[in-house]
Amino acid sequence: MTDRVRPLLASIVAIAIAVPLAACAGPAPTAPPSAAASLDEVAVVAEVYRSRIDPARGGIQLSVRNEGAAPLTIVRAVLDSPALAAPIERDRETAIGPGLTRDLAMTLTSAACPATTTRPPDALLTVALADGGTAELRVPTTDRLGQWGEWLDAECFAAAVLERAAITVRHDPARDAPGGAAGPLIGLALEVDTRAPGLELVAANDTVLFGLVRAGDGARVTSVALDGLGAPGSGGAEGAVSIPLLLTPARCDAHALADDKQGTLFRIDVRLDGEPGTVTIAADPATRAALYDAFTRACSL
Repeated sequence: MTDRVRPLLASIVAIAIAVPLAACAGPAPTAPPSAAASLDEVAVVAEVYRSRIDPARGGIQLSVRNEGAAPLTIVRAVLDSPALAAPIERDRETAIGPGLTRDLAMTLTSAACPATTTRPPDALLTVALADGGTAELRVPTTDRLGQWGEWLDAECFAAAVLERAAITVRHDPARDAPGGAAGPLIGLALEVDTRAPGLELVAANDTVLFGLVRAGDGARVTSVALDGLGAPGSGGAEGAVSIPLLLTPARCDAHALADDKQGTLFRIDVRLDGEPGTVTIAADPATRAALYDAFTRACSL
């Protein structure tokens, strides 16, 4: 066989193999449309809920399910309600395939208190269209876990409390100690600056990261009574006071600290004009860092 014949035979074999493969492959699939042609083709279901990390970051999730046949691209999302002092806005593009659900993390604004409604907010979605334009769609949301109404109630109660007093927490390193019956001790000061009567502080509660220690006998407890601070005749009706508290690590492992989302959110039980409720006092960044450092040292991490 000559050198001219070998390339010719190789070409014939290659063609013979390629033709059956091409015949079996079938027609090339057509690409799905990149977006809906109009709002008539857009179908979505929306819910609101709060994840485990949302209370610490002041956030909420807008869950959007694309029930249309075309991919959906949300250019902008807004939660709108008369119960909000300002709309909740998210300017970030999010693509959602047909039949899929995406959770859009958003940051809460303040509640408009007193709340005139606890109905879940409407979602205003700006969506991309196939012609390159956009359109706005208003979708009622469902309150998946009943958290929207709970958040409004808590926000408005807290706002009424904070009209009567400024309440903060700070680390008190002078009261840190190697340990006692309940374990290593970490000092905390609850600072209360009362501006008007009608507010009584009932108890301070533990957190997922820090337990509370009773000063009298050193026992670990879930709450410490505050003796009605602010009540008439308690000696604290008006003015500033610092309440010393003792904490101890609720658990001592690096994972608990690394994964912490709510460990420095301190819940204080109060009575406002006789009505019981709870306010959550978040440690500021400096106090949070100091408490984390004290936790690390207490647990020898």
